[in-house]
Amino acid sequence: MLSYAGMLALLLIHGNVMLPYVSSQNAGFVKSPMSEIKLTGDAFELYCDVVGNPVPEIQWWYADINRADSFKQLWDGARKRRVSINTAYGANGVSVLAISRLTLEDAGIYECRASNDPRRNDLRQNPSITWIRTQATISVLQKPRINSSDQEILQPKSGQELPITLQCNLTNSHSTHRETFWMKNGLEIPNTRTEHKHTKFKLSKPRTDDSGEYMCVYSFKSAPNANASIEVKGKKSFHKTH
Repeated sequence: MLSYAGMLALLLIHGNVMLPYVSSQNAGFVKSPMSEIKLTGDAFELYCDVVGNPVPEIQWWYADINRADSFKQLWDGARKRRVSINTAYGANGVSVLAISRLTLEDAGIYECRASNDPRRNDLRQNPSITWIRTQATISVLQKPRINSSDQEILQPKSGQELPITLQCNLTNSHSTHRETFWMKNGLEIPNTRTEHKHTKFKLSKPRTDDSGEYMCVYSFKSAPNANASIEVKGKKSFHKTH
């Protein structure tokens, strides 16, 4: 068996060092962005993971759904700084596109492009040949209107534990309502599911450990869940948040 020195000697020919040959590899997607349905005011993240040798460059592009043949490149900080693009290059190229505070105009086709072709930025070349691409469609729906009232939240009087009633009412939505349920501190409260748009949750004998964030959640047939939250800050103060 050759020693390390012997193996190194085999690489030396006429004073030249022969390095191991590493073949090039065309760009390919490991992870592609996924289509989603979102509500106005929400946020989304799209992931793109590519391999190749050399490591491919990654770009993000956008087109309106009604103009799918007219793509424009997206840049970090675009749309009044609501667009964030973070890209890292190592063994793979990984990029995350994030857009916050969604509006209806953010709906469209988002495209991740990757290329390690040396001609990729040559304007004389056809981008469909030098770049590979994968797409995701983001649909943005108007957020349903939920009225949550704290007017019936009662505070203890004379040391007595008076009932507290939390209420929510779905007044407007663009998708068919399925059901409603309540959550506390991120966990669903059992036996609260109902098909009613106007829902109540009653704390018959409120105690200190009943404090927390309560949330009424509405589910729909063709839209993401919507919710409103009421923070119960103890027996002496109740603060409503949206």
